[in-house]
Amino acid sequence: MKGLVAFVICAALVAPVAAAAARPTALGQAERLSGLSARRPIRTVTESSARFDADAVRVLDRGYPRSLQRVDDRLYAALGLLAAGGSTRALMKASVRTIDALYDPAAHVLRVRRKPAPTRAALVYELVRALVDQNVGLRRISTLRARDRDASLAANSVVDGLASLASGRRAGPQRGSTIDRFLWVERTAGLGPGRTFVAQLRSVGGSFAVATALRTFPQTTEQLLHLDAFLDRARPLPISLPARVDDRALQTSEALTASETFGELDVRALLRAFSLPPSDSVAQGWGGGRLALYTGADDAATVAVAIRWRSADDFAEWRAAAPALVASAFPAAQERRCPAVDRCWVSGDRELALASSGDLTVLASGTAGELVAASLAR
Repeated sequence: MKGLVAFVICAALVAPVAAAAARPTALGQAERLSGLSARRPIRTVTESSARFDADAVRVLDRGYPRSLQRVDDRLYAALGLLAAGGSTRALMKASVRTIDALYDPAAHVLRVRRKPAPTRAALVYELVRALVDQNVGLRRISTLRARDRDASLAANSVVDGLASLASGRRAGPQRGSTIDRFLWVERTAGLGPGRTFVAQLRSVGGSFAVATALRTFPQTTEQLLHLDAFLDRARPLPISLPARVDDRALQTSEALTASETFGELDVRALLRAFSLPPSDSVAQGWGGGRLALYTGADDAATVAVAIRWRSADDFAEWRAAAPALVASAFPAAQERRCPAVDRCWVSGDRELALASSGDLTVLASGTAGELVAASLAR
């Protein structure tokens, strides 16, 4: 009888241990499902909500400097995504408050909010990012945003795609204002296109193919969205932006103040923000793109979206979609005849113009929309 009691007690003690051993730790899950091994312990710091939010904002600003955020606000306003003089700063800070774990690649630290504690999925997600950092390095892409918007989106989406597959995290529904919907497409790119990209790579070449992609990264979101473009290393078509555009007759001059790459994912986000179908079909003809900010003597802004297209059909599809984009972004815009461009509209003191040449289209919006569009399309 005593032996039976001893057996029952031992079984009762061993069963929880066996159950715990059967379920891997968050790090074990991250290693097994990512295919990456920890090379050293991952330092984890638990922080109060106030400290966590402050550190998360610092990580955001390190990779996306405040000066660039202000430039983007002007670009977004000219595209009708944001009210004139508006800012995305509050939206970005609000998004930080929705996360409870964050890997900081500069400090090589996993930061965890004390209350509410992160879910297991959130921990696994950030642990995968830490493993990527230990194996191939994340600092080289953490500051890429300031140099190449499109390459930054592509590279970070691969890392987040791997983390999404390992953790099971997926993007929530797209909702909110126009700017919310635009930013959502970019913010969740890793949970959608990035996840798909990594899954496709695994099916083609296994873990070796994924590891190679983490070392070389897609150079554009076109390569991210189309695996064949990545495997072929399809290069974006170049776009030349003049440093200054002038109208001697009107004695006006606009100087190039800032420019960024504007990729296929950006085109998709822009069209989706205004619920314009078929956004993905139009965007997939992208061959190269830049977003340019021109300012006059009074600092009045004109923004141009310059895109080169892969085929004549892609070119025609964008030209057909552009007027609907103008109507959605600026409902009060009235079309008028402008000899220097293909089509143009006026909304208050804003000129909107669509011009084209060869495989290049230019959509400009601002006080000098017609001048900038015509000059860039020459």
